[in-house]
Amino acid sequence: MVLRNLCLASLSLLLLSNCTVPEPEIITNIEYVEKNIPIQARPKAVNMAGVEWYVITADNLDEVIEKIKSDNGQLAVMATSVRGYENLALNVSELKRYILQQQEIIVYYEKQAASKDTEEKP
Repeated sequence: MVLRNLCLASLSLLLLSNCTVPEPEIITNIEYVEKNIPIQARPKAVNMAGVEWYVITADNLDEVIEKIKSDNGQLAVMATSVRGYENLALNVSELKRYILQQQEIIVYYEKQAASKDTEEKP
């Protein structure tokens, strides 16, 4: 009888201890990983060659032709209308505006990438 009571006690202790074992705690860590975007070097500046402009009118046509021939040896004349020259100036101005806006966008993204790098470092 003692053996039976001992077996029942150990069996009940075993069953009770299995029910009271706490479940393991699950720990979830969220870690955000930012892409490391290296800032690229800017392209080198544009170095444009000089261009000579001659204004030719009906009054100075012969004089300018002789000057061009003496300076360059050959005569090649390109002409544009006044409106065409205005359009050329407007196009150059528009090109300058576009380049400046692109530079501002690049600077913005460089600052954003640099600020994220400094925030992460203590």
